Amino acid sequence: HEAGHRVVVVDNLSRRGAAENLEWLRSRGVADFVRADIRDQAAMDDLMARHADADVVLHLAAQVAVTTSVADPRADFDINALGTFNVLEAVRTRAGGRPAVFYSSTNKVYGNLEHERVVERDGRYAYADRTHGVDEDERLDFHSPYGCSKGAADQYVLDY
Repeated sequence: HEAGHRVVVVDNLSRRGAAENLEWLRSRGVADFVRADIRDQAAMDDLMARHADADVVLHLAAQVAVTTSVADPRADFDINALGTFNVLEAVRTRAGGRPAVFYSSTNKVYGNLEHERVVERDGRYAYADRTHGVDEDERLDFHSPYGCSKGAADQYVLDY
């Protein structure tokens, strides 16, 4: 937004604190907001049809907790795998595949990474020997419903 681009924020506001985050964005001039859920293909189609001229889709929507994925694996799959598929399909069919899709994955597609040493740095945990995170050469080991749903989404993003 500050660089002169129009930003449209799309969220279902289901996570605690999401409404406050939206107000923070609005206080900084990001006024375009659409309340929608990526699990709703019709909503994604409508959104991309209205914004077919977009340059970029930054897809950050996700169910992000391993514990939640174990408690409710269907919701985890619907949000992460099916939701990502819905976004990709909407871009392909309603926007002609024009906007680039930037997608955020997780290191959980690599399992527990037991062979990596974890240290605390500045109040956060990080891999001791991987200052730039885990690269894509690491062996996949989904290890949980969350890792599996995000891994499926990763593959769809690569294939699209």
